[in-house]
Amino acid sequence: VHIVDDPLTAVVRGTGLLLEDIALLKQVKLPSAGL
Repeated sequence: VHIVDDPLTAVVRGTGLLLEDIALLKQVKLPSAGL
């Protein structure tokens, strides 16, 4: 766990990394709940 000063920026950066690396996105995706 890493505590950051600006959590929203950390979320945005992490999301950007996932969107840029499709292989990484496939590793961390969760099945749809069918909502």
